[in-house]
Amino acid sequence: MPVRLLTHGDFWRIGVIAACSALFGLAAPFTSIRVEWMTLAPIFLMAALLTVVAVSYRALGRDEGIAAAVFVVAQIILYSNIAVLDNYLGLELRRPLNDAFLARVDAAVGLDWWAYVNWVKSNGFVGQLLTVAYLSSLPQVAVAVIVLGFSKRFDRLDRFTLAFMFSSVITIALWTAFPSFGALPLRYAQGLPEPTFFLAMTKDAALKLLSLHAGPTPVLRLEDLTGLIGCPSFHTALAILTVYALWGTPYAGTIAICVNVLVIASIPADGGHHFADVAVGTVVTLVSLYLADIAMQRRTAFETSGVAANPAHLRDFPA
Repeated sequence: MPVRLLTHGDFWRIGVIAACSALFGLAAPFTSIRVEWMTLAPIFLMAALLTVVAVSYRALGRDEGIAAAVFVVAQIILYSNIAVLDNYLGLELRRPLNDAFLARVDAAVGLDWWAYVNWVKSNGFVGQLLTVAYLSSLPQVAVAVIVLGFSKRFDRLDRFTLAFMFSSVITIALWTAFPSFGALPLRYAQGLPEPTFFLAMTKDAALKLLSLHAGPTPVLRLEDLTGLIGCPSFHTALAILTVYALWGTPYAGTIAICVNVLVIASIPADGGHHFADVAVGTVVTLVSLYLADIAMQRRTAFETSGVAANPAHLRDFPA
């Protein structure tokens, strides 16, 4: 059987990366955005080296679990840094912020954001636990990729990572049309003093978001890139997708559920999000999982014929 260097999932992920790159390349010259590319060079070099390792493993017929995990990590690294640049394209439109509206939505259903923040942060241990959980979201994605790759759960790996990309794309698109930074920046803009307890989103970070919206966009350097999005909450997507990825995996699945319950609880407080952000983020995630499922329902003709010819290898066949 000839060696396949790219799987069906790889083609989809690389396609999303190419589309996002093309969007930035075509649109950025018509904006004030300027990127200091040398600061991003180490990231792109890391992705390139990981790609070489993964493709070499496949070409030599080595462990496909390692090859798949390493290749997907490279693709996620590359995609994440391109997607954040596309997010800044949306910022360039300088559309009115929708945080006041989202705050009214929370109030309309009887949710008091500031009362909740004070409640969960009133206990020092619980408050710190939630902060750690909130900051664990991206590392959890890396762990999930490695666990799925090494355990050869390739179909779940592809669906998980495609849903990650699709949810990010949808989140950026919705935010571009209806931008928001969250409840905490809104409250700071309204004169809220800095709280005595620790939040993952600092007052400086919140005020930086407001100044970015006021413009102009500074030269973009790797160390200065920041998450801009309030609604939909992408941390919500990460929490749900990580549980989906590790569901049914011994030990890891149970740990993922426990940790991400804490992540969801931390999002309004440490992330400074409206409750509405979490609700919309949940819908976006479910839509993204559905789209990922559609994308993976059809395999390349070669992959399909390979499975049919040797059904005993169905579990380990890269989907």
